[in-house]
Amino acid sequence: MSRKVLLLMVWVQLLLGAAFFASAQVRTAEALVPAVDSVGFHDVGSTTWLDVIVSHEPPPSIGSSHYVTNIQLVINGTTVNLSQTPQSQTTFTVQYQLGTNTDSYSVTARALCNVHGYGAYSSVVTVPESIGLVLFVVLTVVAVLLAKKTRVPHAHASTR
Repeated sequence: MSRKVLLLMVWVQLLLGAAFFASAQVRTAEALVPAVDSVGFHDVGSTTWLDVIVSHEPPPSIGSSHYVTNIQLVINGTTVNLSQTPQSQTTFTVQYQLGTNTDSYSVTARALCNVHGYGAYSSVVTVPESIGLVLFVVLTVVAVLLAKKTRVPHAHASTR
């Protein structure tokens, strides 16, 4: 082999080695977007509430200037934005009143970081029709039926 070909092969190997070494040194950037850990619900009387649990941990170098500014709910296709004040905790719960639940709801949520933008949408949660209202109607019907069944006939006074 000629000396030029040999030198060319050495240079190619050095360049490939340097490129491999450089690519191994590149770190991927981590986006510190907030995550919606869960969307749950509970009833208080006949009113249904959503409980959205959000986690967002800013790095110590950014600190308190990095927080969730908005929780976005999509309820049966309608978007509701809930503005937030800066949080002091990395995991927090946001509540939203759905109102009197006479229908079922399909709900998903995501959170907005003031530095890194929106996180991914949560899984879709189905909030069923409130059992409280249904139970009230059923118990009322049962009470009316029992009242009719146990009705005491009026005694008629007989005349002599």
